[in-house]
Amino acid sequence: MSRFLKGLHYSSLSLGFLATAAVILNLVIFSILFPQITQFMETKPNWETYGIVAAINIIVLALFQLCSVITLLSHLIIQKKTSTLVVLAIVFGILSGIMILGDITLLSDIGKEYLEGWQTRGEWMVLFASYGLHILSLILNLFSLIKNLKQDHKPTEQVIKDEVLFLSTHTTGVICGCLGLIGVLAGSLSSLSLWMMERLVVILSLIVLVPYLVTLTIWLFRRRLAKVSFGLDEKQFHDLATSSLMTLIASLLAGVVFFGLQLSPLAREGWQVLWFPLEIFLSLAIFSGLSLRSSKQS
Repeated sequence: MSRFLKGLHYSSLSLGFLATAAVILNLVIFSILFPQITQFMETKPNWETYGIVAAINIIVLALFQLCSVITLLSHLIIQKKTSTLVVLAIVFGILSGIMILGDITLLSDIGKEYLEGWQTRGEWMVLFASYGLHILSLILNLFSLIKNLKQDHKPTEQVIKDEVLFLSTHTTGVICGCLGLIGVLAGSLSSLSLWMMERLVVILSLIVLVPYLVTLTIWLFRRRLAKVSFGLDEKQFHDLATSSLMTLIASLLAGVVFFGLQLSPLAREGWQVLWFPLEIFLSLAIFSGLSLRSSKQS
């Protein structure tokens, strides 16, 4: 590993330990504010102090997510090595980094709604769920960075294989497809207004698709960088062709069902918004899942 990559890894690890402390401190602050705000206690929250500390912690977390993802991607491309752990770390690092913007919006909304005398329990639940994602991302990124540094002391005998990135891309596809399905189904059961649902569906769908697009781009870029013929080997071609055909059939059947539901009186108000992203994420999950299953068969 070059000095540049080592420096990136050590810098990311240092930020990671700071980010861990920052996340814990923010959770302590939120646990103090939560009962005061949701129960409208007489004791008024110290907004200025808590806000400054929370903002600094959020900046530290954002810097770590950005630095760690750049470091892991650089190691993957330069050293030509990857693993499922690294791919998961990159995927959840990107999701966590994007969700930080949502955290800022949530905290702003909580403050405004509290001053208006409105209940904010729903926003708090989303905020705590988001920090669960941050914690998971922190763990994956720290383990991946440490693993890369440990492997640097071992003989570098293996180079990244196209099969590894092929599997990593479809693993990411399954994760993003399932996350998208969960999000869309949760939206269909929510009581959000139609205009709010339209905006949330577009934004969250793009957020969930970003990690898959990133890993797909890495795979394509890797083939270019390594000057490998873009043609797939016979097994990969057969796997993709079979998975594509079965995904097409499943997508057509799902499309018929979704169209029937749209005309049905049982359809909820937001169904005309939700059916399309549901079709996309279902197709992505099926295609990637079948590709993974086929590639692992002997």
